[in-house]
Amino acid sequence: MKFVLSMLWGLLVVPVFGADVSSGVAQYAAIKQEVSDGMVVCSTTSGIEPCTREGDPNLLGVVSLSPAVSFGVATPSAGSVPVVSSGLSTVQVSGANGAIEVGDFLTSSTTAGLAVKALKSGYVLGTASESWVPESSEAVTTMTASLAIKPAVLSANAGNNLLDMIRQGVEAAFLTPLSALRYIVAGVILIISVGFGFLYFGKLARSGVEAVGRNPLASRAIQMSVLFNVVLTVGIIMVGVAVAYLVMTI
Repeated sequence: MKFVLSMLWGLLVVPVFGADVSSGVAQYAAIKQEVSDGMVVCSTTSGIEPCTREGDPNLLGVVSLSPAVSFGVATPSAGSVPVVSSGLSTVQVSGANGAIEVGDFLTSSTTAGLAVKALKSGYVLGTASESWVPESSEAVTTMTASLAIKPAVLSANAGNNLLDMIRQGVEAAFLTPLSALRYIVAGVILIISVGFGFLYFGKLARSGVEAVGRNPLASRAIQMSVLFNVVLTVGIIMVGVAVAYLVMTI
């Protein structure tokens, strides 16, 4: 019985409550570099490190030394720290991208471990839960953020960043299995919908021409039927594109 209880205790570390306690669930991760509470970390080919690229598609989460709940071991090995990837957490933020309002997207930055306001479409860390007006672009503060790592499209410049999102998706496919699965599923849905649309349209066009040849007097009705089916085909393709987009962004 004692053995079972000790195993359960090893898997679940009891919450520790305090002023800076995160409400997210943390998992212990081995980080070679020295990190501090609120630093943004990413998964790289050489391990888990503080992020050093803006909008990094390999965002892992935020270091939270006082998580509400953490899974792992009761006495983690040296170099292992709790990392939160969802829920509320304190985040170190830079003023490099300007003032931050409640609800603004936050993402990784070129300054190691610091988050910034997201200015373009791409991967985001989550949204700010409070506002901050930095005194300068070099200013740094800590703020509470709602973490939800995902690709996000900023409508103001979504079209200008299509190539960036494709590039980030390709990079993420090699380092983050979940992101890779999203892009694979989205690609399959898109290929199926477009392929079905073209095949259906080709069959429809051929049958329409044959029908007009057999019955020239009914050409008007046949043309309207063909037009309706063309619109239906385009609708099917657009639905496929929309579903693929949702798979990538949710």
